[in-house]
Amino acid sequence: MAETSTARFFKGIGVGSGSRSILMMVIAWALNVLWLGLNYFWRFASVEVLLAIPILLLLYALIALLAYTYWGVREVREQDAPYANVMVGVIVAVTLLYFNYNLLEFVLGVLN
Repeated sequence: MAETSTARFFKGIGVGSGSRSILMMVIAWALNVLWLGLNYFWRFASVEVLLAIPILLLLYALIALLAYTYWGVREVREQDAPYANVMVGVIVAVTLLYFNYNLLEFVLGVLN
C-alpha cells in the first residue's frame, strides 16, 4: 500500500509510531493555547466556554499521563524497552498538567 503524504510528514518529523507521539501532544497543546491567544477568544466567548476549554485541556493532560504510564510500562514488560521512555512520557504529561493548571488559574483570574 502506498504511503500517503500525511504519513510521510508525520514520519519525517519523528512521530511515526505511538511511542513518539509525545511531540504531537505538546504541539497540539501549544497550538490550542496560541489559537486562543491570537484570536482574543476571551473577549467574545461566554464564561462557560472560557472555563470549559482549560478544564478540557487539563482533563486531556491527565488522560495523557495515565495513557503514557500504562502503555510505557506495558511496553517495558512486553518488549524489555528502557524505563527512560516511560519517564520522558510522564515528565512531558506532568508538564502539560502544570501548564494547563496555570492556564486555568489565569482564566479564572481574568474572569474575576
